Amino acid sequence: MLQDVQDFIDPQIHTLVRKNRPQEGASDLFGDQPPSELLSDYALNAAGRERSVMLQQKFTDRRFNVERCWNQIQQYMPELLTSSPQDVLEVSTGHGAMLEILRHYGHNVMGTDYAPETWSSETRDVEKPDWPYRHVVESIDLPMMVFDNTDGQYPIESKSFDTTLCFQALEHSGHPDDWMETIEEFCRISRKSVFVMLGHLNPKTRANSDYNYAFHNFRRDLRSYRDNGFVCTGTFVHWGQALGFKLTAV
Repeated sequence: MLQDVQDFIDPQIHTLVRKNRPQEGASDLFGDQPPSELLSDYALNAAGRERSVMLQQKFTDRRFNVERCWNQIQQYMPELLTSSPQDVLEVSTGHGAMLEILRHYGHNVMGTDYAPETWSSETRDVEKPDWPYRHVVESIDLPMMVFDNTDGQYPIESKSFDTTLCFQALEHSGHPDDWMETIEEFCRISRKSVFVMLGHLNPKTRANSDYNYAFHNFRRDLRSYRDNGFVCTGTFVHWGQALGFKLTAV
């Protein structure tokens, strides 16, 4: 198995590996730049700027977000840059830059997020779902479905989308032993493909032997996935580990 950089105990080796591994975040892998019209700042009002203080600063930078997602599209789903319009769902959309780019290329996009709270509209006395990136997503006018899926079920009809994307969000849905149920939901929702990028193990989960074992077991199972009309057709290295998986309808 490809060794995770975090597994190296010697700090000199750790630093050397990090320094020399491929720069996965580079936005110009092929000399192509993201659409320039997507690189301006988010148009936030005073309330939006105040909310942004509560987020990681780098993720409130539209250029950073777009360039990072541009890189991911080039690596993992370049077909979406040239294909006819598809219906694309992104699970746990966050700042929405992935969907911004795909919408620019003609796709019909929909984001989702978990909304534990509500907020009152400034113009109408109406309670609406709230989530951390609401002000950012609204500033770029992305369509969103916001709901509570703590039961693991998505309130989406079967085969509603051509492609379902999930970047570094699966680990927030519980223990790795339960993640395959979420993958089955993605396959139920999708007609053509599913792409999942896992987050790497953090120090807490790395120290938990049960979680660690389940995490690696899930990756092995997803690598050989063949169920629900889908088969794994690609695995991708990110942050020094195989964390990306592409499932294609058969």
